[in-house]
Amino acid sequence: MKNRGWNRASQGTFLYKLGFLLEQGYPINKSIELLKSQLPQKKHAILDEMLEILASGNSILEVFSPFQLPDEVLSSLSINSSNGNLTKSLMENGTFMKKKAEWNDRLNKAIRYPLFLLFLTAWIAILFYQFLFPQFSLLFSSLEVKTPIFTTWMLTFLGSIPVIALIILILSGFIWVLIRFVRRKSNYSTQMSLLMKIPLLKKFLLLTNSHFFSVNFGSMLQSGLALSDALHVMEEHLNKGFYKEESQRLQRGLLNGKTLPELLLAKPYFTKELAEIVRFGQAHGELGEELISYGEWIFSELEERIYSSLQKIQPILFAVIGTFVLLMFASMMLPMFKLMEAL
Repeated sequence: MKNRGWNRASQGTFLYKLGFLLEQGYPINKSIELLKSQLPQKKHAILDEMLEILASGNSILEVFSPFQLPDEVLSSLSINSSNGNLTKSLMENGTFMKKKAEWNDRLNKAIRYPLFLLFLTAWIAILFYQFLFPQFSLLFSSLEVKTPIFTTWMLTFLGSIPVIALIILILSGFIWVLIRFVRRKSNYSTQMSLLMKIPLLKKFLLLTNSHFFSVNFGSMLQSGLALSDALHVMEEHLNKGFYKEESQRLQRGLLNGKTLPELLLAKPYFTKELAEIVRFGQAHGELGEELISYGEWIFSELEERIYSSLQKIQPILFAVIGTFVLLMFASMMLPMFKLMEAL
């Protein structure tokens, strides 16, 4: 079913409000019906389907399946429903989805105008190369004046743009095929290791992995589960992917006598601070509380880093476009000065 009318922001708002109503003591079916009455008609179909699935006694994963939520959100809801923390998980995931939608919106706004300028600049470059520069070349030939070196370089560059674009297109296609091949032939942990080698992605992945693990694993420990039991619950409720494989790896490591901090440090998937938080929490008997607090702190740092990155994107794009326009006009003005000297 297509999520007509439900973007990520509206989904996040719905999850948060549903969690809030559950926190006030409303049963989940009454909460959905109450929210349904406040929403436009075009959004009722999905909620009706959710109520039908809920009445059939299915799992949380199946109840929210018509919503087409991201896999990590569905996994988090499933994990926390098993230990009685569904209410808090709904509010946290709703807030996170709304924040991600806000980040995407700000990113679109940051690059929309620079991309328009880039498109306009490309057309100016085509006009210069096809109409203006040939006239200069013809005039220089008739006057037997040598074309300025910088203008020649710019003409060569503009003339090679179609070739460069073709090379980029071929490389993009090759990379896409390679990514598809790696995703089919390798496990999720290997894929994560490869992604961690990309400098721009590494810090972001460290924070998101640590946030997911801290919040969900911490909530289960806080509800009274032992380490191995909490990891087993995570494995059972995660459909597939990197976190499921990590839960299995951590369980095997604990059975082999290793400590959780050692296992977290053995792979570069999580922040080093996470292992220290686990060590500190185990020493003081408050591991669940410490992990949840750390997860909330990571969310704040992640939000700050994303906003900081978004603020840098637009000036960088403007600088690149402005430099290219300046070089084009410089390459156009130099022949004019050369002609004035020749005359």
